[in-house]
Amino acid sequence: MRFYEREDELENELNRGALWAITYGDMMSYLMIFFMILFAFYSSKNITSQFSAKAIEETFGKDTEVASTLFSKHGIQQIAQVEISANKISINFSDPILFTPGSDVLKPSSYPHLRRLTAVFQDLPNPIQIEGHTDNRPLGRGTRFRSNWELSSARAFSVLQFFIKEGVAPEKLSAVGYGEFKPIQTNESPEGRSKNRRIEINIIRHEI
Repeated sequence: MRFYEREDELENELNRGALWAITYGDMMSYLMIFFMILFAFYSSKNITSQFSAKAIEETFGKDTEVASTLFSKHGIQQIAQVEISANKISINFSDPILFTPGSDVLKPSSYPHLRRLTAVFQDLPNPIQIEGHTDNRPLGRGTRFRSNWELSSARAFSVLQFFIKEGVAPEKLSAVGYGEFKPIQTNESPEGRSKNRRIEINIIRHEI
């Protein structure tokens, strides 16, 4: 009789041990699944970051290649300032290179400089925006423009017309005048005013 009672006790203990083992196994399985999810999440996040960095690098590289062409092949650095920013490549001409004071008529001597850009723009799919800027001094007598705003707009449009005549697709071009309202230097000195009187030609970077 005692033998059977002892056998029942052993069986109950084994059952309790089996239940504990099952519970422990379930817990370990859940932990393993949890860590696998964490690993997959961070791996996916890292891959996404790598692809984003690669896309940015590729876009920057293309723009650098364009700027390099402007600098080396066409010699733009000799007559203009070229800058690369987050969303555009800017080519700045000071106004004496392109225009006489108070005029929106391009100097004949400016044609070769602008034709260097034409050769580049014809091969680019990017939008091209032409901006006219002046200093803050009032216009002198004898000019047909009522304000610096009008003068800057007319100058930007003159450059746009030149590019169209030279074969740049009109749908890529736009022109705008800002007058004295977007200076890049102080207007308190002759040097600053000279830098503010400019035509800025922007190659707009495509969105990533």
